[in-house]
Amino acid sequence: MLLEFRKALHILEDTCDDQRAAVTEWPEGRDEALRREREQLRVRSRDVLEHIERVLTHVRRLEASSEAAVQMHFSEQSNRTNDIMRALTVLTAIFLPLNLVTGFFGMNFEGLPLIHSAKGFWIVFFVMLALDVGMSAYFWRKRYLSKP
Repeated sequence: MLLEFRKALHILEDTCDDQRAAVTEWPEGRDEALRREREQLRVRSRDVLEHIERVLTHVRRLEASSEAAVQMHFSEQSNRTNDIMRALTVLTAIFLPLNLVTGFFGMNFEGLPLIHSAKGFWIVFFVMLALDVGMSAYFWRKRYLSKP
């Protein structure tokens, strides 16, 4: 909607520029009666020029305001994207160590510690749970996971 508004303002500005050019390039007359008539028209055309200048000034202000609104919109979109990327990065930072531990214990080696122990699963599970809770609490305290 803002882009359509800016387009309409550009059309209005072009129209005003054309009208201003047409009024300022008024043809000169050679006959005395025509000169008086042209002079009266010139006085009136100055009023028209002043109005055109006012409209142009207003259009330019509106264009600047609409440009600022568009920039604010893009800035907000950028901030929203940054928030999403921050949350995804934090989730990656939380789950990547867990993935590393499960990948390590998923290897088919006989000499891995805790692999043949009945308590080994629970020890690794609680270490992973503590790591997950600790990192989540850290990121929550730093406000990386909370809404701004």
